[in-house]
Amino acid sequence: MRKIILSTAVALTALAAAPAFAADTASVTVNASLAPTCDITNSSPSITLDAVDVPVAGTFTYQCNFIGAPTFTFQSANGGVKTTDNGGATANYGIYLNDTPPASPPSGWLQASAATGGGVSFVPPPGISSSSSPNTPVNPSFAVGLTQALVVAGNYSDTLTITINP
Repeated sequence: MRKIILSTAVALTALAAAPAFAADTASVTVNASLAPTCDITNSSPSITLDAVDVPVAGTFTYQCNFIGAPTFTFQSANGGVKTTDNGGATANYGIYLNDTPPASPPSGWLQASAATGGGVSFVPPPGISSSSSPNTPVNPSFAVGLTQALVVAGNYSDTLTITINP
């Protein structure tokens, strides 16, 4: 029995003399990023204009993944509605995009004739919300309306492109 106790004591002494293992830590920085984006989620496919200075409501919904005002660019392909019938003619129209319904007639809005070429940018358009929660659909008041009478018989059209950027 004495040998067993002595062997155990020698083994315990050897363990006590072994070097101690020190604890260590590491810090890791974890990063992620997401670029700001905006999407047009719904818009009118077409709007039919009738009388001069009469607003015609359209549909326009967008959402951004950030709080703040996006940049809108309005671009008219023809600078107004245009016909190729009967020798051709173009009539100007106003463009309205704002949080509140229009208080003025289309002649007081952005004119399609001013939105040709590279278009016209607004950062933000006057009155567009800049404090919407991220990823929340925004439904501003959108309307267009003739500001000049149609003078030549025919079918008139234009392509209005609305681009949204963060």
